[in-house]
Amino acid sequence: MPAYRFTLSVLLAVFAHLQTQAASLDTSGLKSCGETTAVGAIGGARFATPEGTIVKLALVKAPELWKKGDPYKSWPYAEEAKAALIAATKGQTLHLFCEGKEFNSQGEQVAHVIMPDGSWLQHAMVAKGHVFVFPRPTRRRGLDMLYAAEDEARAVRAGLWALRNLQPVPADSDVQTGWFNIVQGTVLSAQRVGSTIYLNFGADWRRDFTVEIPSTAETHFRKQDIDPLAFEGQFVEVRGWIDYKAGPRLLVQGPGQIRLKSQPAKSQ
Repeated sequence: MPAYRFTLSVLLAVFAHLQTQAASLDTSGLKSCGETTAVGAIGGARFATPEGTIVKLALVKAPELWKKGDPYKSWPYAEEAKAALIAATKGQTLHLFCEGKEFNSQGEQVAHVIMPDGSWLQHAMVAKGHVFVFPRPTRRRGLDMLYAAEDEARAVRAGLWALRNLQPVPADSDVQTGWFNIVQGTVLSAQRVGSTIYLNFGADWRRDFTVEIPSTAETHFRKQDIDPLAFEGQFVEVRGWIDYKAGPRLLVQGPGQIRLKSQPAKSQ
């Protein structure tokens, strides 16, 4: 009976996952940034256009892809994510919609990409496990949909989620610095020091994992009626780049990087 329940649960998860493969985005109020085609992918979340523009898919991040001779090594699944983006966009007319600033500091056009059938490219890439959800403070349209799709992809280990070294890590583990990571844990304390809020995940903030929320980021939390200090005692998941500042630190830019999660059951 336990084996049957496990098999049934997996089948139900796969069925639910398949239902999330195509979804549309409400583009009302967004700026139409034109139509284009893709002439090549630059990793799993960027593509080049015939006009010479690099389009960055809003709200998502692909495993980083580096060329031979570059100072860094490509991440696992980077080539697969690139191939998936090429397959999804090849020969398609792509409708671009912009939210917030149209171009980032690298001169890339940041856009939601709508396919000819009305489906949202970002959602498809997330649902199939090709990219991570990674929001920015001024771009949130459809974020809940993307996180729901990511949760389904993680449940069935689709795409990159089948790889152990791309899984979320516990906050009380040896959190790797110099790397994009998804970290889960209970916020033991939330403190304001000057104009900065710190979410501490360990008893010793000089050594343990910490989330730092500067005043510029807190503004975005307040706009959404979120008090970062209320995360104390909560089990959360946070994502972003980990650096070192008296222990591993994640500097948050906006509320989309933190979400409440159910604490996983402890293995017997």
